[in-house]
Amino acid sequence: MKSLKSMKKPVIITAVSALAISGALFSQSTFAAQVTKPIQAVYNNIKIIYNGTEVPYDAKTEPFLLNGVTYLPLKLAGTALDKKVDWDGTNKRVVIADKGVPIDQSTVTALNNQITTLTQELNTAKAANTTKDATIAQLQKDNQTLKDDASKNSSSPMKDLERDLNDDHRDDYDTNSDIELSGNKNDITVTIEMTKSRWEGLSSSKQRTYLEDIVEDILKEYKDAEVDGTVKNSSNNDKLASFTTNSRGDVTIKKVSSSFDANSIQRDLFNRYSNYAGYGFDFSVRGDSSKADVDVFVDLDDWNKMSNSQKSNLTDGVTNFLKDEESIDRVSGTIRNEDNRNLITNF
Repeated sequence: MKSLKSMKKPVIITAVSALAISGALFSQSTFAAQVTKPIQAVYNNIKIIYNGTEVPYDAKTEPFLLNGVTYLPLKLAGTALDKKVDWDGTNKRVVIADKGVPIDQSTVTALNNQITTLTQELNTAKAANTTKDATIAQLQKDNQTLKDDASKNSSSPMKDLERDLNDDHRDDYDTNSDIELSGNKNDITVTIEMTKSRWEGLSSSKQRTYLEDIVEDILKEYKDAEVDGTVKNSSNNDKLASFTTNSRGDVTIKKVSSSFDANSIQRDLFNRYSNYAGYGFDFSVRGDSSKADVDVFVDLDDWNKMSNSQKSNLTDGVTNFLKDEESIDRVSGTIRNEDNRNLITNF
C-alpha cells in the first residue's frame, strides 16, 4: 500500500502568501481591493538544501508547487538564508533584513577598559615628552648663558686692562713678565710671573718702581680699588715676592721666605699660641709658599670652654701669621681633638 504522503493530491487552498524560488511573486494589483481566489497547490515532499544542508520545516511551512512554480513561506526562506523576516500588517509589507551580530557586554566593557588604559598611557607619554622638552629648553638656555658669560669675561674692562698692562710693562727692565688680574673693581689682585733670575736681578728700588708703575696704571682705571699681588717664578710657580699698596699707589714689598720650612713655622706657632688663653695647643703645618694647611690640636673640653671671640682670635692670628710673616698666599686650617685627631671645625 502506498503511503498517504506519496498519494497526496492537489489541494485547493486560499490566500497563500509565499515566495517563488524562480523569482515570480504571486500577488494582487496594488490598486485592487482585497480578494480571495481559489488555487490548486501540489505538495510533493519538496526539500530545501542550503549550502549542502537540508533546512527542516513542519506541515505548516511545507513548500508546494503551483502552476509549475515552487513556493515556500517567507519565514522558512529567512531561516534558510539567516535573514530576519517580519510582517508589517499596517502597511501590508514583508520586511527582510540582515541579522545583527550581538556583542556581549563583557566584551564591550573589556574594550572600553582597553581604550581607557591606552588613553592613560598616551597622556603619560605626552607628559614625559613635555618634561623632556622643558629640560632640553632649560639646558639650551643654561648653555647660552654660559656662552654669554664667557663672552663677557673675555671682553670685560678688566681683561682689556690686563692686555694693556702686558703690552706696556712686559719688557720693563727686561723682565719679560706676564701680568694677570683678578677680583673686582674694588679689590684687585695682581699676579706677575717672571723667572727668578730676572726678578732677583732687579735692585730693590727697580722692583718697587716696576710694581708701582703697574699699580699706577690700574688706579687710573679703578681709582678706588685696593690693589695687592704677588710675583711668582714662571718656572715652578714659587712665590718670589708679595706686595701691598696704599691709596696713593705706594708699594710695600713684603718679606718672602726663600723656602717653605714647615718645622720652623710649627715652632713659631707653638711659641706664640701653645698656651693661648690658658689652654694647651699644638700645631702641624704642610704645603708650600703658595698654599699651606695647618692643623691645630687641642683638648675638646678645653675648646668648648673657650668663648667665640677667643676662638676667632686664635684662628685669625694663626692665619695672619702664615700670610703676613711667612708670606704664604693661601691658608686653610682645622681644629682637631688632640686625643683622637677627629675634626672639630675648619677655619
